[in-house]
Amino acid sequence: MTTGHTDQRALALSLTLQTLAGLFSSTIIISMAPKGYRGEPSSIGKALVHGVKVYPRVLATFAVIFVGAMVGFLLFIIPGVVVLVLTFFAFQEVILAQKQPIQSIRESMNLVKAYPFSVSFVFLYLTSIALLLEGGANRVSPFASFAATLLVSPYITLAITYAYLEIKEGEAPRASP
Repeated sequence: MTTGHTDQRALALSLTLQTLAGLFSSTIIISMAPKGYRGEPSSIGKALVHGVKVYPRVLATFAVIFVGAMVGFLLFIIPGVVVLVLTFFAFQEVILAQKQPIQSIRESMNLVKAYPFSVSFVFLYLTSIALLLEGGANRVSPFASFAATLLVSPYITLAITYAYLEIKEGEAPRASP
């Protein structure tokens, strides 16, 4: 394996493209989730159109959350986790409720504060699953870790969105169906 600036730039570019693609696929999944939640068929075409429309706000929301979480992680990790928990539903607010980035973060915080124990449990449950699968796959190879992330991420996005929809209907979210 070679080392140097080229590899670091390629890695940074790869991570950036993966993040952007992951955010877009999550946008599509979140757009389609309400119909699936109600047991109705959904349309990938309509979700794509909607996803393209709201994607700039998703990116802006991601940037705000990313900066807040990174500052929090630099301040002894726990504040970063708190930021992630409080912004747990921010993307759903941007995509489904059509809110602006700061509005979506505020509303996510309000939703989390309304159901702190349920949301914290779902957050820890889903984060644990993701970390265990990705960590185990990483022991095999970086490609296995990437594949595990690709396989698990849509389900986690869907679980978060279903928890969000349960809260919007006035029920406490559950970790399992």
